[in-house]
Amino acid sequence: MRSKNQLSFLLCTILVGSLLSMNVQGFIEREYTIPEILDACTNVVFGEVKSVDTRRLRGIIKVKEDAKGKSNLSEIKMNFATGHYRRETSPDKMVRLLKKGMPIIVFYREHYAIESLGFVNGTWFQTRAHGGGHAASSWWGFTHIDPLMSRTFKGSTEDFQKIIRAILAGKKWVNTPKDALRVLVLTGNSTRPMWSQVPVYTNTVGYEYNAIRSIRKADNRLLVYEATQDSNLPGLDGANVLWLGQNEIASDGYLLSKKAEKKIKRFVKSGGIVVVSGQDSDLEKPCETGWLEGKLKGVERPLTQDFKITKHGQKLFSKPNRIQPGQLYFDDAWTDWDKNYETLATTNGDKDFVVGTRKFGKGLYIITSMRNDSRGTVAVNKKLIENILNYVANWSS
Repeated sequence: MRSKNQLSFLLCTILVGSLLSMNVQGFIEREYTIPEILDACTNVVFGEVKSVDTRRLRGIIKVKEDAKGKSNLSEIKMNFATGHYRRETSPDKMVRLLKKGMPIIVFYREHYAIESLGFVNGTWFQTRAHGGGHAASSWWGFTHIDPLMSRTFKGSTEDFQKIIRAILAGKKWVNTPKDALRVLVLTGNSTRPMWSQVPVYTNTVGYEYNAIRSIRKADNRLLVYEATQDSNLPGLDGANVLWLGQNEIASDGYLLSKKAEKKIKRFVKSGGIVVVSGQDSDLEKPCETGWLEGKLKGVERPLTQDFKITKHGQKLFSKPNRIQPGQLYFDDAWTDWDKNYETLATTNGDKDFVVGTRKFGKGLYIITSMRNDSRGTVAVNKKLIENILNYVANWSS
């Protein structure tokens, strides 16, 4: 059971809400992390309720601090009479929540209009304003209370402000349970974001990352996720697992620096686990392996569902999901490995492997050729993603 003040980094399947998608007016259907919301905002304002008009269903927020961005606002005017009357929300309910002097947080994105999320005393709500460059100073129209956002954070406004300050200051793993398995995912550089059809301020959510972080527990251990697009891997020192996402090592060329390679090797040697998703290898540009200790070569191979599970791979391919050949998508492969590797699934007449492991120091590499670059392939491969996380949790316990 999560405590009242616990910031949840655990995520599930989504429909992008109005803060992160200008054209969607429904309820937010997936659990966002606080870093995602902060990344999507141009501004975060800490304020307090200046006045409430329960008859006209209006409220005025006094701006006390620009936590992110410069709002140039002394107050934010909100018209709650414009809101929905359905599914745990109404203008009357919203205005009754507000009391003069209450602290409040407003997250917003300013473009041709204002799209915002508000948080007050454990309740999330959405507002928007139109009017070009004058939108911020006009009345922001309330749309609805969003009860599902409580999965991201439900606690006091003051505690939430402390967490936001810490995250904006660059701290990772804020308010993470001590016994959780911390998974840092390098993603967003090569894979297509889920909402690439609309302009947003973040692109760290691809299909693969969304599938990874929808898995809340593995081997009865809580999983906590952080995403980064920075190949220098900030926050790696606090992680237990590093997931190098689809084409994050190699895509039309090699993407990791020598500094990143050394950092990854140190992480594994000291006990960390690195999971490698599918990487791009071309005949002229095989995927380089400076991030890895030992001999291995990335090779170009066609998309395939043809693979063979080895005797060493029986555990990985059976728990918690039983997976058979023909039930996954692989693309490219790994070959010319040395004796320190253990192959779990092979292809091309056992000449290549598509899933294998290698121990190094106190840690472990799990190297795959999963093709996780589209909604369809990720949906098929999600069973293996879950099995890998279960394998990792079991190995690290």
